[in-house]
Amino acid sequence: MRIRDLSHVRIDRIEFPSAGGVMRGLHYYTRPAVGEPAGAAAAASVPATSAVQAAASAVDQPPACIVLCHGYSASKHNVDSLAFHLAVDGYQAVAFDFLGHKLGASSGALRQAEDLITNALDAVAFARERLLASRVVLAGHSMGAGAAIGATVQTQQVDGLVAMCTALNRSAAAKRAAEHAGAGGGEGIGEHDAAAGGGTLQSGLRNRQAYVDGPSAGQITAAMDRCSARIAEVAPRPLLVIGAKRDALVAPSAVEQLFLAAREPKTFELVDATHTDCAERARFVVVRWLRARGF
Repeated sequence: MRIRDLSHVRIDRIEFPSAGGVMRGLHYYTRPAVGEPAGAAAAASVPATSAVQAAASAVDQPPACIVLCHGYSASKHNVDSLAFHLAVDGYQAVAFDFLGHKLGASSGALRQAEDLITNALDAVAFARERLLASRVVLAGHSMGAGAAIGATVQTQQVDGLVAMCTALNRSAAAKRAAEHAGAGGGEGIGEHDAAAGGGTLQSGLRNRQAYVDGPSAGQITAAMDRCSARIAEVAPRPLLVIGAKRDALVAPSAVEQLFLAAREPKTFELVDATHTDCAERARFVVVRWLRARGF
């Protein structure tokens, strides 16, 4: 059995202002396994953000940085395994906590749902300006995928997009499923509503709402729907859409509808995962796609 040496993987704390709050996250990257480069000792003695910038200047960093956006009511821990795996394979990765998400370390409320897009854009700018990334791929899971789509169509600073476990019209599907359940019916729910897991999604979001200091789950879902509706505008930048086979919140068939609405170049993948662990289980798929696309 070959044991991989992971001693060269580094993780630094980062922070930057965004939408009236302070965003905090982690920067995952690699250094040579044997021998520290010049300037590393100096970098270790300065504050976190300065150390990251010094390291980026002193070390030959990979050309692509993957900025990861977590899902509703979660935090960067939800994408930690994917971020670490990316660093092991030679990429930079940034995982941050959206404002208002109480499980995370960022400070400040989420004043409006659209600030999620601003958070993602500011993370991309941080990767470009402070980490000296020459190319940035934006990736998101569930709510984070919606924010990533919304950010990508607003800037040319994103070179590629990975969208995991999200779909079109999630709020509409949830509303129709809830209305039908309230009417006491078990028939007549549209195929798309059932595929999108409308009732399950609505109850799941409502139960997690206490973990978010900001707009309601419904307002956030509606805002992310407006982002997902613009999926065709991602082109001509490459797009990877990932669904989870055992996702009870956003079924693979609904994720595939998002993929079909996008334009080339695009790739669709299914991984053996639930909604919650999709980011972790998609790590090999993501790296394979990055390499195939020349990142």
